[in-house]
Amino acid sequence: MELILAKSAGFCFGVKRGVDIADKFLTENKTVYSLGHMIHNKCVIEKFEEKGMIVEEDIDNIPDNSDVIIRAHGVPLEVYNKLKAKNINIIDTTCINVQKIHDLVLEYSNLGYTIIIIGKREHPEVVGIQGWVNGESYIIESIDEVDKLKRIKGVAVVSQTTFNKDKSQAICDKVQEICEEVVIHNTICSATSVRQEEAKKIAKEVDAMIVIGDKKSSNSNRLYEISKEICKNSIFIEKNDELDLKFFEKFNKIGVTAGASTPKDIIDEVCDTIASL
Repeated sequence: MELILAKSAGFCFGVKRGVDIADKFLTENKTVYSLGHMIHNKCVIEKFEEKGMIVEEDIDNIPDNSDVIIRAHGVPLEVYNKLKAKNINIIDTTCINVQKIHDLVLEYSNLGYTIIIIGKREHPEVVGIQGWVNGESYIIESIDEVDKLKRIKGVAVVSQTTFNKDKSQAICDKVQEICEEVVIHNTICSATSVRQEEAKKIAKEVDAMIVIGDKKSSNSNRLYEISKEICKNSIFIEKNDELDLKFFEKFNKIGVTAGASTPKDIIDEVCDTIASL
């Protein structure tokens, strides 16, 4: 059996940076709060909780003068203000690509532009981005929703960094048809684009495809969607014990990719299991 592992599989720069910062802080200190799950991977979160991380969604439940990690997805501006009001030490692990989007939407909304955010409404990154808009904004998840927009003059468009590149482009094209004076910013990060293109390529070459990632991970879900469209024998798992080995015995060539929040040890374990068939 031939195994093809995507070169880009696993932690992206932003996630690795955040994980390294959190790990270093926990090594030097006993306790740190995380405002929501740091990344979308249960295994990583469980290891951090064992080291002393306390995951808390509600700022009001975090004691004053505490140490608090802001996750790679970023948070709205008002969250920073609330944390500062409680005299909290902020350990900011917001991905630099997400920070750039925050700066863009703040700048353009201050100039009077209506902001359109392409992404999943409930995703923490999208919630954070919208929280930096000083004015009117819309979140668009699909091309069908663009038709609901009124003919707006002066629009700035950004995308969730992990959104499907092709779908984002289609939405941008439709927005340009409906609205006037549209400024498009391609904010899908290069790591996401590389992963998606690599998944497409591998899925065309294999009999079956394995996508490894947390079910809450947006970029992992996109990889699975892309793989499934091309290779019908695509599965989405979080870790090795979810593999149905009998399913793979009939295949000669298997592809493996993983989302940007998937640790290397989980990827290695899956690959070792498949290679042993």
